Amino acid sequence: MLELIKETLGELAWGVLAIIVFLWWIGGPGMSAFIWSDGDRGFALQFLAAWAAVTALCLAASRLIRRARRS
Repeated sequence: MLELIKETLGELAWGVLAIIVFLWWIGGPGMSAFIWSDGDRGFALQFLAAWAAVTALCLAASRLIRRARRS
């Protein structure tokens, strides 16, 4: 019973952490784009698109590096 409670709390903690990281990933750049754009919607969207592109490139590069280390 105690093991089940520990496992459930562990999964809940990972879920909460995932939600926080997701909100940070969207909210951090979103607020930065909103503040830096001074109301210019086009600039804000360009900033968010650049953030998404850099994130995608970093994730792809980390996977390639991980695969290269394994082989």
